[in-house]
Amino acid sequence: MKNERAEYVEILQKILTANIPLSFFKDNIPDAQKSFFNMLFLTTLRQMTFIKQIVLPHFIKKKIPSKQKILNFIFYLSITELLFLDTPDYAVINSYVDIAKKFTDKFGANFVNAVLRNILRQKSDLLSIKKHPYFSDEFLKILKSDYTQDEILQMERFTAVEPALDITLKKSVQNPFSHGLILPTGSIRLESNTKVSGLSAYNDGIWWVQDAAAALAVQSLTNLKGKKVLDLCAAPGGKTAQLLDAGAIVTAVDISEERLATLRTNIERLNFTENLTVICSDALQFVTSQKFDVILIDAPCSATGTFRRHPEIIHTKTLNDVVQQAKLQKDILNHAISLLAPNGIIVYATCSLAKSEGEGQINGFLKTHPDFIVLPISIAGTENMLTKEGYLRILPQSFIVDEQPNLSGADGFFIACLQRKI
Repeated sequence: MKNERAEYVEILQKILTANIPLSFFKDNIPDAQKSFFNMLFLTTLRQMTFIKQIVLPHFIKKKIPSKQKILNFIFYLSITELLFLDTPDYAVINSYVDIAKKFTDKFGANFVNAVLRNILRQKSDLLSIKKHPYFSDEFLKILKSDYTQDEILQMERFTAVEPALDITLKKSVQNPFSHGLILPTGSIRLESNTKVSGLSAYNDGIWWVQDAAAALAVQSLTNLKGKKVLDLCAAPGGKTAQLLDAGAIVTAVDISEERLATLRTNIERLNFTENLTVICSDALQFVTSQKFDVILIDAPCSATGTFRRHPEIIHTKTLNDVVQQAKLQKDILNHAISLLAPNGIIVYATCSLAKSEGEGQINGFLKTHPDFIVLPISIAGTENMLTKEGYLRILPQSFIVDEQPNLSGADGFFIACLQRKI
């Protein structure tokens, strides 16, 4: 065991207390460590509610003093290794005891040693516990006002499942993946452990990675050839690629130059650079005399629907995050009106499970903008996702592959299609 685990403890603390995404740290991890780092952190974040609510209270009766709060993060990682990974038990205990000594004192090290050894003695009993919560109490607060207990339990089960890899294929090419599952909505689904750069025809630029739920936003539109489309909050470019593939003339806007660099790289690999203008701008500050036939708003949101791929969200997002994002979404929608041509269409999409960022947001918009109507979305394979209003509400359990459970699931998503009547 190497000393990098001390660094990992500090990284976990930053993720959970400073709300820094796990992806921020991945790029700085040496290649030789990335596989283990990824496995350790994803497993820890997926199992942390179980560890906090079921495991630790059984072995620790008093609250850890605030001056030694680093011990919490030591326990989250060490217990994950003891219970869920293949690291030798003695190596786990010795390593994290040394880390506790480094960050606290002899008492802290002895405390960690005693707790971990007690957990090790009851390892088989702990792993046999059937009640296995994944969502944090705060995450549940976000969901409980919108979903039934059964719906939440169905979502929660997908926390423990490594998400499959979804591919969007150019319309003009044949499917190169003989081993892929074609979903009813047209996305190609591959095993989760598939290495993207090693896939067939990667360098040919005929496909791109895109969650099946995210791909539905552009699929809700028809007859895009020659249409002027504004793609707001466009990076990293999956929907941009779909628009270009459909023959649209696209202006892609995003606030992040770094994310736009990724978009450019993706679009160049796909040979979609024609008919594309890329602009770095805040969506609320973007102005132009041009009017667009279609505006796609991939709105900033709480991203709660992406918890399968980004399990830190389960522990960092709050109701206040949802409220703040809903305010921003409202402002962007209202600003987009000034950029829309007569009879133009707005497609609004979020990867949030909170209905205040989806159904509630659009219902409120329609009340204050009677000159807009809902265009009911009709996409083959989404019949079970269509709301009474004509929106799409995609939940993780919306994509079920009965014969292959490991290929089930999708990001939580909301999509609405609105048309200006004048």
